[in-house]
Amino acid sequence: MLKKIKICQTVIEIDSPFYPEENFYLDRFLTEDEEADIRVSCVLTDKLPVVKEKLMGDNSETTVFESENEIFRFFKMGTEDGALTVYSKGVPDCSVTHIFEKNSRTSLDCRYFWLTLSLAQLLLPRDVLFFHASFINSGGKGIIFSAPSGTGKSTQAALWEKYRNAEIINGDKTGISRFRDCFFANGLPFCGTSDICKNVSVPLSAVVLLEQAKENSITRLQGISAIEKLIGNIYLDFTASEERLRCVDLLIDLLSKVPVYLLKCTPDEKAVITLENELQLNTDRR
Repeated sequence: MLKKIKICQTVIEIDSPFYPEENFYLDRFLTEDEEADIRVSCVLTDKLPVVKEKLMGDNSETTVFESENEIFRFFKMGTEDGALTVYSKGVPDCSVTHIFEKNSRTSLDCRYFWLTLSLAQLLLPRDVLFFHASFINSGGKGIIFSAPSGTGKSTQAALWEKYRNAEIINGDKTGISRFRDCFFANGLPFCGTSDICKNVSVPLSAVVLLEQAKENSITRLQGISAIEKLIGNIYLDFTASEERLRCVDLLIDLLSKVPVYLLKCTPDEKAVITLENELQLNTDRR
């Protein structure tokens, strides 16, 4: 079964034996007429292939091997096998994902679909980064709120919706892409538990990292400290050397074109006003 989705200005053709009904977010990103930039083939198997290449890293979620020309990325489903995605180094235009049949329906649902297919890694060479962030569209300007779970990124997005008539595009995950030397914020067909998932792309105006506080303050971040804070909110494991370098280069360019802030904030309109004044936005107040 073939489907084409377009995310972050990139068309991805996915050839999969099935698409679980739970993966309904994909329908919002479907495209038909455009030529595919990346082709992903999914193969069901009762045993994942054994890889004997150089081990690059191993954690609770992924194990990564690397040969001279290819990267092998295992995605785990708890203590069981999930999938193995194989793709070439450089700018891959195709990949093969071997999916453990026992866990296949979970692997391809809304929660794990993008991890199973290693989409963050496939899109990185095309100047795309996946952020753990809420994304709002405020008058055609994209603002993302990025922070660890429970810090308040969804709260800040909701405050902008309530007080400034902003549109929440995604409540949990955002694609940031460099396209024609400009940076864009993009909706993605996965959104964690927020259930807010729209197919919208707008120019990126600000990246806002959040910390909870009793009073509001905002600081613009630059240099190495900014890169270190940003990396902590990106969906990459940095075990493949080329991917690590590509990510840092992209972040350096992002910092030169888009302001990145640390907002210490309260869960009320005062936080909105603090950021709004810093960005000098003429917003639609309710």
